[in-house]
Amino acid sequence: MADISSAGSSGIGAGEDDGIDDMLKHLELHEDELDDVVLGETAVAEFRKEARWLAIGKVLTTKSFSVEAFFEKMKAVWNLSREPGCREAGKNMFIFQMHCLGDWKKVVHQGPWTFRGCGVFIEDYDGMSDLETVAFTGMYVWAQIHGIPELYRKETVVDDLARKIGKAKEVQMAPKLFYEGNYVRTRVMIDTTKPLMRFVSLSVTGEGRKRLAVKYEKIPFFCKRCGLLGHDYEECGDGVWEEKDLQYGTWMLARRRVSQPVSDSRSFTPRVPQRGGWSGRGGKETIPRKRSSGDAKLDDKDDTKDTVSSLMKITDTGNLKEDDTILARRKLDLAGTVMETKEGYNTTEPNGSSEEVPPPPPLYTDPRERTKLRKVSPNENDLATSAASFEEDRRAQ
Repeated sequence: MADISSAGSSGIGAGEDDGIDDMLKHLELHEDELDDVVLGETAVAEFRKEARWLAIGKVLTTKSFSVEAFFEKMKAVWNLSREPGCREAGKNMFIFQMHCLGDWKKVVHQGPWTFRGCGVFIEDYDGMSDLETVAFTGMYVWAQIHGIPELYRKETVVDDLARKIGKAKEVQMAPKLFYEGNYVRTRVMIDTTKPLMRFVSLSVTGEGRKRLAVKYEKIPFFCKRCGLLGHDYEECGDGVWEEKDLQYGTWMLARRRVSQPVSDSRSFTPRVPQRGGWSGRGGKETIPRKRSSGDAKLDDKDDTKDTVSSLMKITDTGNLKEDDTILARRKLDLAGTVMETKEGYNTTEPNGSSEEVPPPPPLYTDPRERTKLRKVSPNENDLATSAASFEEDRRAQ
């Protein structure tokens, strides 16, 4: 349009702000410009069929942002069955093309959607209307009405209260309490050109007026000063406000309930053995109890008395004398009979016989030690045998 205005005749003037119909009154079109592209009924019917899943959106903010980041963010948030088509159609305005009814219903009816805390308006679009005529003044949100007395908690009463907040679309009388408080839940379209509703009033004849708090779920940024969506209180006016001037706040936001973690009794948790043994089946630690010497009966002389009896018990531990030929002399008490050990042989048996008892076996010697001794000196037995054989031969001669 800017090129046409600059190259046109003097009668056009400020043609940028005029409509195309007004511009055509002052323009003379040549033959090539009058050559039409004809669309048949079949092609138009196909295009209208695809336009069923169109939607138009707008980000409620005056700040600049990345269009690519916006597209990627919304695709991730929506998580549709098929990747939607997205294109920029104006300042903060976008066209979305879905490919099935389920994806279209999710995008258009399951809001509110936000991008970096800013509200995203989503409206149905027929593909024919002028984009400038689309009004983005309403946004569907989930609102809660708290503190309704049980006597007046009726669907007709709740529907009238919801209409005070905005255009009511759905009312849940007994919602699952994912948020704190006792409330009913309603989906309403709020007018973004008006401040948010903080309270609704219920007037009962004879009882007076009751103020019922309104809280919102997942609502975009709003101004704490004026209550409008799309900016912060520091961006409202000159941004300098006292605490008393802030008429809106985070107390208007619904707060999620925090559930206590439930421990699974079937889960196995390994236990570390404590000093004194493992803990019992009931989970109680088995701690040994300290006992005194009296409890342990350590002072009882009968318990500490030596009562061990043995056939080989030593009865006399006198001084041992060592000679060159006698290594040890001991007296052993075997069933009342004294037995003397002399020169390594026992001369008396317990039954009174005088048979000699062989000495105990020699001490154990490591085979490796015996091998070393053989290498160092010849065998004495072999030398003795050789000498004896030589003497016998000489006598025989």
